[in-house]
Amino acid sequence: MSGERRRSWRTEIALECTLHRKTGKVVEGTTLDLGPGGMRVKANRPMSLDETFEFELPDRARINGRARVVGERGYRVYALRFDKLGDEARAELALLAKELAPTPPAPTR
Repeated sequence: MSGERRRSWRTEIALECTLHRKTGKVVEGTTLDLGPGGMRVKANRPMSLDETFEFELPDRARINGRARVVGERGYRVYALRFDKLGDEARAELALLAKELAPTPPAPTR
């Protein structure tokens, strides 16, 4: 799993993230980047490779779903792939990417 490569865009953004385990303590974290296929999260607790979570981004109420840990990218920094993400959450991600896209420079004459 850790050899998997991302197939879609990611936008660097820091948002609060809450990850709910099937059993055990809730994991709080901050996104480092986010896209339609997954996110990278700095977490307050260790997570295991292939562990699944129900997640929500409280600042973006419509972004929630289920994600799986597919890699560790540093101390408590994890790559997560979305296993379940509804249409509304995908639309919110697209809107977020548009909001964060750099403004192209004005044409010069």
